[in-house]
Amino acid sequence: MSEKVTLSDLRNAIEDINKDVMRERGNGEASNADVLSRVKALKAKEIEHLTPQLVKIALTKLYNEVSNRKGPKALNDAGIDLFGNYRSIPKSITLIKGKKKDTSKVTFQEADLWIKAHNTKTDDKKNEEFKRLVEDCRPFKQSDDDSLEIAMKRKIEAEELGHTRLRS
Repeated sequence: MSEKVTLSDLRNAIEDINKDVMRERGNGEASNADVLSRVKALKAKEIEHLTPQLVKIALTKLYNEVSNRKGPKALNDAGIDLFGNYRSIPKSITLIKGKKKDTSKVTFQEADLWIKAHNTKTDDKKNEEFKRLVEDCRPFKQSDDDSLEIAMKRKIEAEELGHTRLRS
């Protein structure tokens, strides 16, 4: 392996090995385990050379998966659930490639740009709750620097005042 191997070379090798396994099976199927086992056996030196890049890719993919998880609700400093009436709100959103931000700290401009970038038929239902959250908070925005968290706090306070007045 005197030549410098690239990720493209490894991708091409994986593709070729995948085709070979599918052809050998005769039914067009290939399991990940079978293909990757053969890749490791046949391309061990290349994999060793590319390990730092492969680790970076794998960790970035895992980080993106973690960031896209819908998880525990965003809590404010007092431990109050900010987005309790909304389901499936991402913990963070990607602002630009390689940069994420906690959803509660996102400004309306950032939220609008994210919604626009994810406004496809496949994402439509998936992001419906986030869109609803942004629109429900929008009337409580007082400046361009306001985050969803700040607007939601104002919304909750306004609703509590409204409920208090109704009880009086």
